[in-house]
Amino acid sequence: MSIDALLSLMPPHAGAGTDIDWEAMESAWRTPFPTDYKEFVKHYGAGSVENFLSIFQPSLDASGRMADETSVAQELWEELEGIPGIEAEPDRILTWAVDGTADLLCWLRTDNNPDEWPVVVYKRLRDEWEQYDCGMAEFLVRVFRAEFTRNPISATAMWGVATPLFLTHQEAARIRESGRDPWEGVVE
Repeated sequence: MSIDALLSLMPPHAGAGTDIDWEAMESAWRTPFPTDYKEFVKHYGAGSVENFLSIFQPSLDASGRMADETSVAQELWEELEGIPGIEAEPDRILTWAVDGTADLLCWLRTDNNPDEWPVVVYKRLRDEWEQYDCGMAEFLVRVFRAEFTRNPISATAMWGVATPLFLTHQEAARIRESGRDPWEGVVE
């Protein structure tokens, strides 16, 4: 499933998206990034979905929120010994988002081709990991369409949402500064 389905369900607002030198970024992080994620960043940038899911973008110095949450995820992977039956060292975990219940949405870097990396979710309320054999864009689309057998994250803020709203952090701040609630009408 391409990014097109996600763009159709959740159109980015004007001014969203970030141009990144992916060659430099991948060199700084010493890993490639999935194509659908690169497209997501190009069209959306970093921000939040439904005032619930915060999606990260990497920084050239390999620091910041994405790096911090990746460290947390790697520690949890090691502590819980990952997912039974899946052999992967903690350094194979790379976090791309965190939700309002502190679930961590990550890739499990099991393949040299990042487009083959499955999404793994650490469900904080259940203190366990689960794997989903799809990429980031497909994962989000399937959550919005409620297509998994059960909700893969701990809360229902995005489950079955027909028209999800994404705002960059800058756009949400701009709306707040104008005296409005950027998430008015969003059910949490």
